[in-house]
Amino acid sequence: MNNRRQLLQLGISGLAVSGMRALAPQSLSAITSDVRPAFGKANNVIVMFTWGGMSHIDTFDMKPEAGSEIRGSFSRISTSIPGTMVCEHLPKMSQMLDELTVVRSVHHSAGDHRKAAYWNITGHPPSEIGGGVSAPILPSRKDWPSIGAQVAIAMKNDRRFSNKQSLTRVTPEDLTKSEVDNPIQWQKLTKFATVSLSTDILTPGHYQTGKFDNQDGYTNESTIELIGMISTASSANCPVTRSTDGPTVNFSEQVAGDGTAGDWGCDTHGRGGNLWLIGDGLPNQPRAGFGCHANKFITFNVAEIRKKHFQGSTREFVLSTRFGVCGNPGVQQVAAGTGGIWIDGKLACLSNLLNRDDASELLEAPVHKDAKYITMALLNGDDSTFFDDLVFAEPILTEVAGELPPLPTPDAEVELEEQPVDESLAGNLPRCISIPYPLADRGLLNGQYGGFLGLEYDPVFVHPGEGVKFKGKSPLAGTIDLAPQGISRRRIATRSLLLNDLNNHLEWEPRESGPALTEASQELAFNMMLSPEVQGAFELGREPKSVRNLYGDHVAGKSAMLARRLTDAGVPLVFVNAGVGDLNGSQGDNWDTHGNNFNRLKDDLLPPWDHAAHALMTDLIESGRIEDTLVVFLTEFGRTPRINNGAGRDHFPSCYTVAFAGAGVQQGRAYGKSDATASEPADLPCTPEDLHATIYHALGIPAGYQIHDQEDRPLIMCEGTPLDIFS
Repeated sequence: MNNRRQLLQLGISGLAVSGMRALAPQSLSAITSDVRPAFGKANNVIVMFTWGGMSHIDTFDMKPEAGSEIRGSFSRISTSIPGTMVCEHLPKMSQMLDELTVVRSVHHSAGDHRKAAYWNITGHPPSEIGGGVSAPILPSRKDWPSIGAQVAIAMKNDRRFSNKQSLTRVTPEDLTKSEVDNPIQWQKLTKFATVSLSTDILTPGHYQTGKFDNQDGYTNESTIELIGMISTASSANCPVTRSTDGPTVNFSEQVAGDGTAGDWGCDTHGRGGNLWLIGDGLPNQPRAGFGCHANKFITFNVAEIRKKHFQGSTREFVLSTRFGVCGNPGVQQVAAGTGGIWIDGKLACLSNLLNRDDASELLEAPVHKDAKYITMALLNGDDSTFFDDLVFAEPILTEVAGELPPLPTPDAEVELEEQPVDESLAGNLPRCISIPYPLADRGLLNGQYGGFLGLEYDPVFVHPGEGVKFKGKSPLAGTIDLAPQGISRRRIATRSLLLNDLNNHLEWEPRESGPALTEASQELAFNMMLSPEVQGAFELGREPKSVRNLYGDHVAGKSAMLARRLTDAGVPLVFVNAGVGDLNGSQGDNWDTHGNNFNRLKDDLLPPWDHAAHALMTDLIESGRIEDTLVVFLTEFGRTPRINNGAGRDHFPSCYTVAFAGAGVQQGRAYGKSDATASEPADLPCTPEDLHATIYHALGIPAGYQIHDQEDRPLIMCEGTPLDIFS
């Protein structure tokens, strides 16, 4: 079943449905408690979620006959079902419509993102439903578990998970010299002259950075090439000199927002005060270095520095500095950031993400004799986007003779040997996985974790490590990045980064009261990244090139491909978010389109969703896995039928659309319908509980299945009724 035939180059587009033909209803298979196939055909589930609320009336459930204040500006296109039309900006999935059952009659009564998402992700209403947007209830062990956690516990005795293998491990002793951390060995170098990049080269003072990305910041037209500001808009390809043919740097992984203020300060902070490394416990007194709010950089001209400060020497250099958070003046508790050094646009060294009270890190970068530019950047890299007071302390350039290590190079993009995966790995993989990061709106979303089932059923959050990013903010804490920037995956064997990431993931409750990292969790962490057999399940490069091309270069497609690969390996449910992770006041590529709804949909949201959904469906169909994989296209609610004054649509739980495919789901089916303005269900209304019941039915989980909370009280896992959508 996993042997791939040549993929058909289908075009496919969104799931907007008007007048879709309805197949004759067919009764569900009889439910029994001892024969699993009688319940349904699904072995695995992929949930593709649109966080923020996808507009049903602009995609799945268009109303061309309604007034202009309702129908919007989008036109319709034909689909693979004659006579059925969908949104023009879903050209690919339009040709896949005959594979789906589209449900246009879902409704509930929670108008707040957090409450609505909790209801859709757990299948249970939140403790408080009404009242619109209210103060967030953050995750706790009193929450109902996520759908992935519920599936995991219901299937805990599945044969796949009893086959835990004895795995080989990559250890530091297995690595070659080039694959381990290789700090500069000072004892092997002859040191000559030194200069301070702050006191000697730039000299103390405040230096304006100009406007974002305009290359109009400070320069002394010799040693200082440019002091500039970085925005999210151009952070992936940021010019770091005034020269039109100068290098560019990809800062995108460390820039989470444009919030910044103040100058670049030399031997002082950019908004006054000393460069005080608060995490080192040092006194608040003057110190050489650079300080500023985050998202600023400085680029030095190495040739001019040689000429003016080293008598034209052609020897090599070592640049060393300490990076940390500045304690003065009035640094915010949420301050956090990253410091890095780039040589001619190539990453030389990068700190970890440091929080306000973390100890500083020493950064050392080799500057080889042919280097032209040194760029040092202070970057926010986290949810904190304004008061990120960051410091490079004592930046010293030392002239040396001796063998310097080469600049680190990213993992080469080599063609890996194809490696299909199967369910033999299931016993060594997490029971549930979410891709590519946690969801957040004024804090991490409750309902996406293990809730009262406990630590064992918290999903593991995995980023595919590649792909064009969604614009906007996404939570970083707790996400295991499969390709952290500047760090070879095999080098993780010599570091604690993965374990730290897993600790952050598991301690989403306040750190002082968060659960301890268990021995089983440590085993899971090391299995994921240090066991070649398990690691292969996460390596997208093991897929045939034709499949990789099908999914494309966007993180939405990469995430869908990883989800399909992990279900192949036996993970029963993978949850994929097809948008940025933090709603951030409707900023970024999330589906909360209160303003500029139509441009955001057609330019930023629908194209990657359309491509990823089409690729996933095509891959499953062509591989044959569609027979036992249930695909669910889900969101927390729809958008208001009436367009608001900001050309947007607001929260609307009274009627929205979802879709199902695969694992015996009827093809080309329209289940239910809305009224003339998509304002409420007109036929076959259903709720999030019913959607969950449908998923559990497909997996063979019996109705009335019970789970136990932390007080060991038995609770019915799902009280909904499966939709009549199975053949």
